[in-house]
Amino acid sequence: MTGPTAAALDCRGIVKSFPGVQALRGVDFAVHSGRVHGLVGENGAGKSTLTKVLAGLYPPDAGTLLLDGKPLSLRGTDDALARGIVTVHQDINLIATQTVAENIFLANEPIIRPFGVVRMGAMRAQAAELLARYGIAVSADSKVGELTNDQRKMVQIVKAISRRARVLLLDEPTSSLTDEEVRTVLRLIRDLAVQGTGVVFISHYLNEVFEICDEITVLRDGAVVLAAETRAISPQGAVTAMIGRRLEAASRPGATSPPSEPLLEVQNLSVRNGPRDVSLTLHKGEILGITGLTGSGLTELAKAMFGSPDTQREAGSFRLDGRDVALRDPTEALAVGIVLLTNDRLREGVLPDFTIQENVVLPILDRFAGLLGRLDMGAIGTAARHAITRLRVRAPGPQTPVRSLSGGNQQKVLFAKWLGTKPRVFIMDEPTIGIDVGSKAEIRELIRTIAADGVGVVLITAEIDELTTLCDRVLVMFRGRFVAELENAAIERGAILHASVSGRIAA
Repeated sequence: MTGPTAAALDCRGIVKSFPGVQALRGVDFAVHSGRVHGLVGENGAGKSTLTKVLAGLYPPDAGTLLLDGKPLSLRGTDDALARGIVTVHQDINLIATQTVAENIFLANEPIIRPFGVVRMGAMRAQAAELLARYGIAVSADSKVGELTNDQRKMVQIVKAISRRARVLLLDEPTSSLTDEEVRTVLRLIRDLAVQGTGVVFISHYLNEVFEICDEITVLRDGAVVLAAETRAISPQGAVTAMIGRRLEAASRPGATSPPSEPLLEVQNLSVRNGPRDVSLTLHKGEILGITGLTGSGLTELAKAMFGSPDTQREAGSFRLDGRDVALRDPTEALAVGIVLLTNDRLREGVLPDFTIQENVVLPILDRFAGLLGRLDMGAIGTAARHAITRLRVRAPGPQTPVRSLSGGNQQKVLFAKWLGTKPRVFIMDEPTIGIDVGSKAEIRELIRTIAADGVGVVLITAEIDELTTLCDRVLVMFRGRFVAELENAAIERGAILHASVSGRIAA
């Protein structure tokens, strides 16, 4: 790692507020040419807001930006690009119908002057040279829509490289990548730094931050709480700065009741582009938390356990009550009492243009079949009203369209839909995502009630508060594999966060 040079981009006292939120509180941050600067912090710490200020998306409320020592005022993202400040977003923003070469050089095509005609051959050749230089096995002529998600991420990074960035902002560039692809990305970043680019590396993966970065800044609650050369601190020290206290502090009382007999056993499950060789055991009445960073394979695990058709299981076996079950599709899962509450309720969970009543009874319509197969609408209405009362769904009545409900009440309808099947195993993927605080509290209490009734609950969530207050055990997934199992008093915020970002339990 090289010593610091003059700052290419310098932030001094940056302040940014939104209604009711102080996002940045006088942040100082400098990006040096030829160096990689790690920017870390918990969700909501201010990382995204700071990078959006640097990228010209948000104007700061106060403070100064300097480029090469001169005051910088950005009028937008195009202005930032023109100054050589390039951002690679976590979300892939390529055009699926265009080729790899067309995406890489979009709005930056080589042209024949003064006619403005794109030199297609030169563009393809330059794109192919970039892809070959960095070992990316993708054709410049391939349509982006035909590529895997991992390949698209690599193309997005090459697109930024083609801009010859002075300052490159990388927001979670390695999320959802395989280990081999991570190695390629990290090599790209070091090569760019050697060539003089100043790189901001934003990542929750602290092992990568400490491998690749020359310096590190930790944000907490919109303020800088640690800024140092990477070699001068440890990953554990960075985590302590992120959460504001020592890791070994525990806050959860231990439980003493022994676990019941195994309910669901998953052995050596592997999913394409997801978890690898993972095993777990769920007991009757247990709330088993599973957590990890974005891209760790959590949603893929949930869908694989439910037999979802949009995951491809490559290996693994399942036992329910000690008997083998196939779980080849959701129908088989439902038949043995396994349900999945998806993390995308509007696209995968409820039918938003249908009524509460129709959504609640959809999985169990056969129970309401009367004479000659006609549905007993009176019984259906009674079941729907019971669900509305039990889950405190705030709606005029069973005939209310789900789309007209608040997010929290939509989520309650989704819970009601699956509870009507009388599940034995309830897999919940981010059950409180995108809902208000009051609804979160109600749903968390509902989860406790479900487990108290003897249902085995698999709670997949990034909400650490849910893990520490609800769960009997917590498994931490890191890049598709379980790296930590915490029980009772060991289920503690610092321990969860450390395992999530470093791939191991704190010493």
